[in-house]
Amino acid sequence: MADKQRLFILHKESPLFQVFVALMIILGVGGVLSVIFLIAGMQIFCSDLGVFDKSLPLMSSNDFSFMRYILIMQDISIFIIPSILILRLLKTEASQSAHENRIPQLNEVGLVLILAICLFPITGFTGQINSAMHFPVWLSGVEQWIIEKEKKADSLIGLMVVSGSLLTMLLNMLTLALIPAIAEELLFRGVFQRIFADLFKSGHFAVWFTAFLFSTLHFQFFGFIPRFILGLVFGYLFFWSGTLWLPVISHFFNNAIPVVITYIQGAEKLNSPADVPLWQQAIVLPLPVAISLVILFYFRKNRFKNESVNSPSF
Repeated sequence: MADKQRLFILHKESPLFQVFVALMIILGVGGVLSVIFLIAGMQIFCSDLGVFDKSLPLMSSNDFSFMRYILIMQDISIFIIPSILILRLLKTEASQSAHENRIPQLNEVGLVLILAICLFPITGFTGQINSAMHFPVWLSGVEQWIIEKEKKADSLIGLMVVSGSLLTMLLNMLTLALIPAIAEELLFRGVFQRIFADLFKSGHFAVWFTAFLFSTLHFQFFGFIPRFILGLVFGYLFFWSGTLWLPVISHFFNNAIPVVITYIQGAEKLNSPADVPLWQQAIVLPLPVAISLVILFYFRKNRFKNESVNSPSF
């Protein structure tokens, strides 16, 4: 009986074994569910994956619906369901009494919104620097492949937001902002940052390592630095606030604001370069950086005010 119980209580195992089991669940459960949802979607929408290679004039409303369906089901099957299963296995009596699932207070949500707004000039500035980087000459083929892959990803997002209707904007909020925020934070902060904190015996190292994985696994080299910064912010929000809801809300705001701006200004503004020179951006950059740090350290200060905020893993 003890052996059976041990198989289903993952928190008693070593962190390395936890990582291994987590990956197996993601690959196994996520892979099977992805195939099931794909086959079901192809039957429901009478479409296939070739829709992602179609140009805009050739796409029907049914094709757009199928694309949204695939993106949503991908997040649910690979991120959300496996993460819930892993967290269930990692659950301990201590974590049941912790308030990591508490609903944030209104002032905390307001601070996270301000933080999200301040992050845009920071990620915009670092993103421009990142996009100007180049691989060595002997890796020029790899660089070209990455550029083409990222252009295809950008064109996909462009297709998703091409319509200016309110309904499309709301669907984009669901597909591109809310569900990805919940899915990615559950997996990266809720699962892996928790495990890495036990593995490395350091909450700070866990935050940085998880942020590195978060940015790397998006497979967008020319957006690595700004995404790494976002990963750090989301990680420290979880580390210092003690609740996963705050990084989810921050991630949602970060995704949702461009969706709203695109709805207001039009899809042609989505990937257009900034009109402000880098040196002018650098002059004003210290202000949003300072505000962001103040907000993050506010949560850090509150963490040490209340011992119940501290999770044993951190």
